[in-house]
Amino acid sequence: KQWYQRRVAITAGDIKFNKSGKCAIIIASNDVDKTGASYYGQTLLYFISIRGESNQIVLKKNGPVYSVEWNPQRDEFIVLYGFMPCKGTLFNVKCDPIHEFGENHYNEILFNPQGNMVGLCGFGNLRGKIKFYDTENNKLLSDFVAADATFFEWAPCGDVFITGTLSPRLRQDNEFKLWDVSGKILHHYQVPTDETQLWQLMWINPATLLPPPVVPRPATSKEIAAGKPQAYRPPGSRQGPAAATRSLLPNVQGGVYKPGSDAQRNQPSRQAQKNQRKRENRAKQIEDEKNAVPEPTMQDLQSTIVDEREKKVRNLKKKLHQIEKLKGQVAQGKTLEKNQMDKIASENDLIEEIKRLEL
Repeated sequence: KQWYQRRVAITAGDIKFNKSGKCAIIIASNDVDKTGASYYGQTLLYFISIRGESNQIVLKKNGPVYSVEWNPQRDEFIVLYGFMPCKGTLFNVKCDPIHEFGENHYNEILFNPQGNMVGLCGFGNLRGKIKFYDTENNKLLSDFVAADATFFEWAPCGDVFITGTLSPRLRQDNEFKLWDVSGKILHHYQVPTDETQLWQLMWINPATLLPPPVVPRPATSKEIAAGKPQAYRPPGSRQGPAAATRSLLPNVQGGVYKPGSDAQRNQPSRQAQKNQRKRENRAKQIEDEKNAVPEPTMQDLQSTIVDEREKKVRNLKKKLHQIEKLKGQVAQGKTLEKNQMDKIASENDLIEEIKRLEL
């Protein structure tokens, strides 16, 4: 009743339901910002549930709401809000803030299908900043940049994802990249010419839900520092490393150039220096080829997923074998502990789980 009384003053823009469908977040807009902070009005968030609960979610920073997303496996949600750099906050189902992700240039929240990892991203008109967190303990896993990305989608396995630069948002340098959550590029495809454009990306035959992937270790401070933004370079000059500058002055003595001096005579000629650099680069290239580690293919990633599922099935069958032993003890008239009886009662659930994993 309280919600419908408030409804006359706002315009609902979007509704986000949790997994069970029993709770929802309403993203509403008000034509007039009473604080005077914005000419375009105010964005408000309301929580409602089937039990009749309703209240406004209190945000700690003024400004628009960029994104609101529920964890697909838990009754928790994240909100990105406030003037840039925006603030990211994790709320529980009681609308209490339980974790702050700090301030940065984000506009999207991207949970993986299993809900054990989340990415806070800045795409579109932002630079492509991505930070991944472990949702179990909210620790930072990685921090890197996917430049010029206009598209993002998780793989069904939940530990790799794809980004793309697509038309019509950007009509030049269209490409897509396959990443893992550490920020490593597993595959990169760029369209041959600017006349060819990339319009859409999607995963073929995605599974309904695979087992949760293993969460990688959190990134170290050294790794995070290595991924800090570099100086801007135009798209056409990003294929190779930035050109290094070199001095064109001749070798001098005491700051004065002297023709025929020992300093000039002892200096190798430009051609000799060029040949020396070629030899060094070639030796380095041969050494890199020897030490190169082949990048994992999609087949390797799929086999890893299958191994995880087989391991889980073996563990479940081991529990069923233990249950059979306990049932034998019951048949012999032995009295079991409560936890042992609970294990016997879970037999049907274990069988259903094995069937699902063996599909």
